Amino acid sequence: MFLHSLRVRLLLPVLALVLIAVLALTVVLAIVQARHVRADAAQSIERRTLALQSLFGVTRSIMLDRTHDAMRLLRSEGRKLGPASLGGRVTVGGRASNDLVLGGVSQANNFALVDSVTAIAQGTATLFARDGEDFVRVATNVRKDDGSRAIGTQLDPLGQVIGQMRKGENFYGVVDILGTPYVTGYEPIFADSDARRAIGVWYVGYKTDLQALSEVVDASQVLDSGFIAVFDSKDKLRFHSKTGATVDPAQIARIAQETPEGWVVSREEVPNWGFTLVSAYPKSDVDKAIVRQSLWIGGIGLLVCALILGLQWGLIWSRVLKPIQHLTTVAEELSVGKWGHTIEETELKDEIGKLARAISRLSYSVRVAMERLAKLSR
Repeated sequence: MFLHSLRVRLLLPVLALVLIAVLALTVVLAIVQARHVRADAAQSIERRTLALQSLFGVTRSIMLDRTHDAMRLLRSEGRKLGPASLGGRVTVGGRASNDLVLGGVSQANNFALVDSVTAIAQGTATLFARDGEDFVRVATNVRKDDGSRAIGTQLDPLGQVIGQMRKGENFYGVVDILGTPYVTGYEPIFADSDARRAIGVWYVGYKTDLQALSEVVDASQVLDSGFIAVFDSKDKLRFHSKTGATVDPAQIARIAQETPEGWVVSREEVPNWGFTLVSAYPKSDVDKAIVRQSLWIGGIGLLVCALILGLQWGLIWSRVLKPIQHLTTVAEELSVGKWGHTIEETELKDEIGKLARAISRLSYSVRVAMERLAKLSR
């Protein structure tokens, strides 16, 4: 009972100190891990955003080169037909508009020029005629959703291009045409008699091939449930992550627009595209990562604690309890008159070693005294 009690009293302080150390270390590392997880999430978002921005930039640069080449071809072929002028009223796509005339030839519903250009340069081409303050497509191979040519439709009166055309200035960039982004070129058409007021517009453009961008975004994931999404200038969701817990387009759009409580949402504009990159992840993902790391750290700490306690138990037994148990046995035998018990030699130089040597000398002295007394009595 004594040994058991002593063992417990010796081990309990060690156990308490180790557990306190493990708990303190777990808390400190959990705080550090929280910062680390947030930093990792931010770095992951930054890396993916930079990659996407780079892809957007390269795509735009390559397609703009093609657009400039196609525009030079369209202007060259158009000017071969002759000088430009406005014609009379015509009907295009069910709408009344002014006609655009090149070299005396009406271009309304005449697709020879635009189709000849795209047969060489591919992409799309359009001729606009000015109708008041609007510019109407009188010849085009841009297609509507039903596959028909988009003649009779007008240049977006609220878009970024029409202001440039009214001022007689060129525009090159990304434009949403009938709900699809195009890398485009627009240049005003002037009559020979008036080089200040545009009577029409040359247009060429290429439907953006964003397959590479789509693949990168599809495979993007932030933590366990986060996502990356791309919205166009009209806040239409173009691409979004297809992995992770949050893949529903409606949910992604809601989170991106509302920034609900419990979510970290960041937005970044894509230069010259009018697109917006949205990255988001729930704070609960950080909490889960912290819990996982804390459990792992705590488990390692408890294992270390068990190893330390095992080592301590072995040391206590070999260096304290075993010698004390032996000395207790000797003392009990001496108390009942058994003097023949020998005490094992010990190399301990601490208090227990001193006690063992003292009891050994006492046992020897008592045995010698008893032997002399026995001789005298005979």
